[in-house]
Amino acid sequence: MREKLLFISAENPFPQDSGGKLRTGNILNILLAKYDVDLLTYSNTKSSAEKEKTPGLAIHEVERTMNYRKAMLRSLYKWRNSSYMSHVDVDMRSKIMGLCRENSYSHIFISHSLLGSCIDIVREALPEAVITTDAHNFESGLSGQLAAGKKGAAKLFYTLNAVWTKRDELKLMDKTNLLLTTSEQDGLAFKALSLGNSHKVHVIPNFIRMGDYLANVKTPKEQWIILPGNMNYFPNINAATYFNREIYPLIKLKVPGIKWYIVGRDVHPEVAALAENDPSIVITGYVDSVADYVRKAQVVIAPLLEGSGTRLKILEAWALKTPVVSTTKGAEGLLYEHSRNIMIADDPATFADSVIQLLQDHERGIVLADRAYQTLIANYEAESVREKLLSLV
Repeated sequence: MREKLLFISAENPFPQDSGGKLRTGNILNILLAKYDVDLLTYSNTKSSAEKEKTPGLAIHEVERTMNYRKAMLRSLYKWRNSSYMSHVDVDMRSKIMGLCRENSYSHIFISHSLLGSCIDIVREALPEAVITTDAHNFESGLSGQLAAGKKGAAKLFYTLNAVWTKRDELKLMDKTNLLLTTSEQDGLAFKALSLGNSHKVHVIPNFIRMGDYLANVKTPKEQWIILPGNMNYFPNINAATYFNREIYPLIKLKVPGIKWYIVGRDVHPEVAALAENDPSIVITGYVDSVADYVRKAQVVIAPLLEGSGTRLKILEAWALKTPVVSTTKGAEGLLYEHSRNIMIADDPATFADSVIQLLQDHERGIVLADRAYQTLIANYEAESVREKLLSLV
């Protein structure tokens, strides 16, 4: 009989329709090779056949009562990050305690640094359990970036939020047994917070399962550029508005028939407004398969000015052999070489020229995408990280 592991995630990873859910689901899939897994998560209104057919996986769902507004208010007297994920202890405490007492897990996996408050609950029931936390992002740095873009009372609130987040990351470094990060940059940031706990930090890069991206029929490319991602996430909102304001007009001058697809769930009003007076901009909202759109596009863009971790949207583009134009921030943490497997551009004119070049020179795009695909297979495919992950957890 295999050992059981408790896997705690605020996001139900099924269906895998966002970057965070892809990482969570892909790590979960590897751990299932070693453990039977009890997944504790919030209930999901979207059905997925995948969660019903996975051997060794039992899903335990709780209802969400802690919404974003409540989380922001609670953060003021708890001095805790304002994301609802930082406050899942409200909804998950009794279920965590019950599962721990019933199963006496020796290993617990917590899928996000913002769920650090769950560690204290686990320790109440199982003080000797080995706890691994997957950071996803360096959240205090991300909170600081968010604060920098605010004004007045909002700036004060989010500046405090960054301070509280850094304090909680310090506590997390003390309390978790292992801390996984998606990039060397994030790993160094966590180590700098707590040198005495730096031995706990290990890099497990974002990765994908190539089997999820194979297509039976070759899809013809359209004259599209595509920005994929959760469109309620502030780095993506700012990336979309920056691209629309500074870069897209330059592209339309040279390629008047272009279409720009913004593909992602939870569309923020600022993003939705971009398409109101421009028929060349198509906002899809939630789609069952972002990959279907990426396959058709000639260029994937990542014009990010803020962010943390690494972008799964770039890895998906590499898997689907669609060339990418990104800012340095957008490609941060990935192994890349400008003009070899990706185009890097940090000013509007250079970014626009790179996109135009790939739209007009199809062969160059093919060569760039083929090299990116080889980088992906060597470094970011599931098999390239499986052994390291299973040796740690």
